[in-house]
Amino acid sequence: MSFREYLEELSYPARSLGMMMSLITFFLLLSLAKLASLLGIWLAVAVLPALFRYLVMIAEARARGEDAQPPGVEFFTLVGNFWTLFPAIPAVLYALGYQYVATEFGPAAAAAFAFGACAIVPAMMAVLVITHSPLQSLNPVAFFTLIMETGNAYWYAPLTLLLVFFVPELLGWLPDFLQTFAMLYFLFAFYAVTGAITREKNLIDDVYIDDPLEPEVEKQVSDLEKTRVGVLSHAYGFVSRGNREGGLKHVFAWLQQDPDPDAAWAWFFEGMMNWENNDSALYFAQQYVARLLATNDPLRANKVILRCRTINERFRPFADDLPAAIDAAERCGNRELAESLKRL
Repeated sequence: MSFREYLEELSYPARSLGMMMSLITFFLLLSLAKLASLLGIWLAVAVLPALFRYLVMIAEARARGEDAQPPGVEFFTLVGNFWTLFPAIPAVLYALGYQYVATEFGPAAAAAFAFGACAIVPAMMAVLVITHSPLQSLNPVAFFTLIMETGNAYWYAPLTLLLVFFVPELLGWLPDFLQTFAMLYFLFAFYAVTGAITREKNLIDDVYIDDPLEPEVEKQVSDLEKTRVGVLSHAYGFVSRGNREGGLKHVFAWLQQDPDPDAAWAWFFEGMMNWENNDSALYFAQQYVARLLATNDPLRANKVILRCRTINERFRPFADDLPAAIDAAERCGNRELAESLKRL
């Protein structure tokens, strides 16, 4: 990213009609919450989650070179897409930490704390946007990998985050509402820049970030399992962005070269079953059941089918595999499952 491109992203909230309208909307709602006393607390509870969600959407849109769509009604609820609310946690921790350091150690230490936080937070937010995983965004390996991938362009994001805090301070002679507007503007610009620094290398689609491992666990797992963790992590990145086909294709490509395919199929099935959304695991299970039936492992095939049906009672193997699945259930003495499969 050149300096000219940085200035374009910095000014993007003012150049995008949708973002500017959203900015004005959030500014008015937050100003009303500030003036509404006790009622304002309830208004803030509704507005702040929507604001954090929209900020993440800004970063994701700019990572793809797109315009962020204005927030809908679904933004103003605490239900679903909890990962988009994660930026609230670093924001609260920063505020508490800054206040503590300023009180206990003075302005110089507080300034050092602010600079340190501003150097790391953009990488955390960028990883969050790429992976949709709060756990990944807390992984030091992940965000330092991102800093290395983005190179010198990365430092435009910390610079913009500093502007979020220091520009309102420099405008202290202005009325409070104008200082609030300035802070919101640079907050929007910060997330736009954070997304944009990943755009040149298309990291939102191609980045590879390993799952974090405890040090003592890392010593125990084999190189093979580390590789599987990486493959599953990469697949989750695709699936979490709505590309389930791409995620499963990535896993299937690895399964063709895994040195222990029987164990690998079971490992990936268990891994996907631990995802927040099990739909991908069910699609994977259809292929897994087909393989188990083809290798004459009826007992394990039955176990996989039964487990999937506890998640979705309409789960069924592929049509071509259904007769073999019914036969496997009967051979294992599970007539109830066999009859249930016959009704599908």
